[in-house]
Amino acid sequence: MDGTLKYRMKGGKAYGNVRAKTGTVSGVSTLAGYLKADNGHEIAFVIMNQQVLDGKAARSFQDKLCELLCSFK
Repeated sequence: MDGTLKYRMKGGKAYGNVRAKTGTVSGVSTLAGYLKADNGHEIAFVIMNQQVLDGKAARSFQDKLCELLCSFK
């Protein structure tokens, strides 16, 4: 784990199970990649938040969604 994700999703199922690339431009925050779910399946995903006023809130939403996806059984 390196890059920006190194500091995200700590303490949950997503930490270490998400391989993704972050991206931002004015008003947009994205996260795209692959994750490993509890059932052993690898899931490809893309999360794009548009009209973002608070980047921290967008990243928190992305992290929570990854936690949910990693919990699939």
